[in-house]
Amino acid sequence: MGIPGPTRRRSAVGCVTARSAPAVVVLALFAAVGVAVLDDYGVTADELTSHTYAVVAADYVFGDGVLIGDGAVAWYMHDSDRYYGVSFEAPLVLAERLLGLTDSRAVHLLRRLLTHLFFLTGGFFCWLLALRLCGDRRLALFALLLY
Repeated sequence: MGIPGPTRRRSAVGCVTARSAPAVVVLALFAAVGVAVLDDYGVTADELTSHTYAVVAADYVFGDGVLIGDGAVAWYMHDSDRYYGVSFEAPLVLAERLLGLTDSRAVHLLRRLLTHLFFLTGGFFCWLLALRLCGDRRLALFALLLY
């Protein structure tokens, strides 16, 4: 037995353009359903907590944070919330501020929409990774549906 020779690798763009129709259809359905039910349920306790956490963190990062006497940041969170990062939450607050949203309903609808778009992006990359690993559109589509 010899050592196998190098295999020809397809680029990610080649995988996407050649066989992406089923994934695009599934993601379009996910997008349509997500937008259709965007405002069909109320605000959960998690949304309020994560929004407050993001606002405080973004204020601190961008320099106009709430400070107390000794210069420490005043975190208005439970002890368990300090373990969560703000890499996802801070851009949501930034989008909210760029759009000038002050109404809490509009803020939460925007956060839900952007979170859903993030989910769809993750689904696309899940499909792309599965397609690249197994090379079969049906298995990649199954991985997307499991996602």
